[in-house]
Amino acid sequence: MTLDQVANIGEIIGSIAVIISIIYLAIQIRTNTEAERTSTYQAVVSDFGALNNTMASTPELSNLFVEAMEDYHQLSSDERARISQLFFQCFHYFENMFYQNQKGYLDEEVWTGWKRLMLTYYSRPGFKTWWEHRRDVYSESFALFLETEKLDRKVASYHEISNLKSALPEKRNE
Repeated sequence: MTLDQVANIGEIIGSIAVIISIIYLAIQIRTNTEAERTSTYQAVVSDFGALNNTMASTPELSNLFVEAMEDYHQLSSDERARISQLFFQCFHYFENMFYQNQKGYLDEEVWTGWKRLMLTYYSRPGFKTWWEHRRDVYSESFALFLETEKLDRKVASYHEISNLKSALPEKRNE
């Protein structure tokens, strides 16, 4: 075997090694991207779940949230201060979801449900009153999204859901 033949074999082996390395790197990047998406989704659910747990464990706060969404002005100044913090936190979580979706870390199917919830909150008259005074503490792209995006279907508000007593089926004694 000549020196040229050995060099050619070396180049072929080197080329194969490069191709294998590229394939391995592509697999690692794909695996890492999926892990990032999973981690992002888990963080979104955890953050929002903590907020919901806070409200669910405090009936007064839960009721205040529902009423504030409908008529912010009817609240006392103490209630407005309290609910303002809750709205602020809630919509910063939504802003994070918006950002994560824009960056490709929140899957479109998952994003659709969160988007519907956020736009349902945003559409409530009491929230819009609050938003007029707090819009500037959010990113411009998120604010424009909220103000221009339309719901693709009707989603019941918490006020509507909490007043469904007459629409619930009666329990049967069996």
